[in-house]
Amino acid sequence: MDNSQVTVSHAITKTQLNSIGIDLPDDQMDALIQHAEETIGLRIGEEVADSLDEAQLEQLIAMQENNVSPEEIDEWLSERVADYAQIVEDNVAIILGELVENTAEIVDSSN
Repeated sequence: MDNSQVTVSHAITKTQLNSIGIDLPDDQMDALIQHAEETIGLRIGEEVADSLDEAQLEQLIAMQENNVSPEEIDEWLSERVADYAQIVEDNVAIILGELVENTAEIVDSSN
C-alpha cells in the first residue's frame, strides 16, 4: 500500500500483555503497545490493499492524510473489504503470538 498503513487503535491492551507474562513499566508498555499496533496496521494495510481498486486505495490514502479517525476508516474498510474484521483479528492474534514467543527477551531487555 503506497505511503499508508491502517491505523489500529486499542488492538493490543496492557491487560492482554500482562496475561501473556509481559509486565513492564508504563512508558515501556506504552511503547511496546504502540509498536505492536503500528506493526498490525502495516500488515493489515498490505492485506487490504489487494482487496481495493486503485480509486479506493487513493481514497483510503486521502482519508489518512486528512486525519480521518481510525473508527471511520475501520467502518469504511469494513464496507469495502468483505473479510476485514477477520483480517484485523488474525493480525492481532499473530502479533500476540509473536509477543508470547518473545516474552522472555522483552522482559529481559527492560531490566
